[in-house]
Amino acid sequence: MKVFESKFTKEELDPINEVIKAGQLGFGPNVLEFEKQFQPFSNKKHNVATNSASAAAFIIFAYLKEKYGVCDVYTPSLGFTSPAWAAQHFGHNIIWVDINDNLLFDINDYYNKRRLRCERYSDGGITPVLMPVLYGGVSDIPGFDNIEGGYNEIVVADSAHCVTPTIKCDFSFFSFHPYKPICSSDGGMISTDDLEATDYFRNYRNFGRQNVNDSYDITQEGFKFYMNNLNATIALISLDKYNTDLDVRKLNYFKLDNVLPHDDNSSYYFATRLSDSANKFNKSHQLARHYPLLHKTKYFNSYIKLPNTELLHPQIINLPLYTKI
Repeated sequence: MKVFESKFTKEELDPINEVIKAGQLGFGPNVLEFEKQFQPFSNKKHNVATNSASAAAFIIFAYLKEKYGVCDVYTPSLGFTSPAWAAQHFGHNIIWVDINDNLLFDINDYYNKRRLRCERYSDGGITPVLMPVLYGGVSDIPGFDNIEGGYNEIVVADSAHCVTPTIKCDFSFFSFHPYKPICSSDGGMISTDDLEATDYFRNYRNFGRQNVNDSYDITQEGFKFYMNNLNATIALISLDKYNTDLDVRKLNYFKLDNVLPHDDNSSYYFATRLSDSANKFNKSHQLARHYPLLHKTKYFNSYIKLPNTELLHPQIINLPLYTKI
């Protein structure tokens, strides 16, 4: 069983067909329109559409490397690979953080790990970056509104499961994968209040180009990471019916018992139950577990111990909410 599924009515497909007939598949007005309409969801001033959440994370960590140099990136092992891979690709140091009993970034474990490296931060030499995962669609994590210590931590929220985050952060990135609460054939978004960073992101997603008269100049690093007009059109349709679909997921969630909590602004992407019989249950119902632990993969290959992560991971059951269970 899929953990999520997206469906469109025949009438909802009409704008997509119009874009195809007009030949506006690559460039067109709907990308800017989608960025504009997404602003109340992200609650950030600037929203930059990309062709995937992975691309969004890649651009953010490229910017952080250029702006601050090598950073220490604290993130849970329970997350998708591409954001951590992007951070490591640009030379940032990955420091795995344990999760709390709700499978979220454990701020106390962060404090414990930061204490061992605080001399790196006190002299301004290294910038600490926190990348929490809004697992299952929750919008916030306790402790992020008031991080103790005063080391000017930068918070990059992995909001691939949640389109309405309230967590206090400098940057957030979103996924519009076909199996996400707002979907397209694929797409992503970077959201921030930082205008300087926004200019960098917009140039980076378009090969590092800036228009000059009737041509362009290459002014910085960049790649083909922009969202196309067709995907923006699909995303706009999905965005328009988001609240209706959300009501269905919330209704299904509150029919369940013994599931981990969501908050008022959650996207209710999926529900999670912890059970000693999780492996048997997942196998019999053909449910996938989100996600394999990154620090135990062959690529990241970390020997660090994350006691709560390793205790709870085998107990995870991710229950779909888009349909009756």
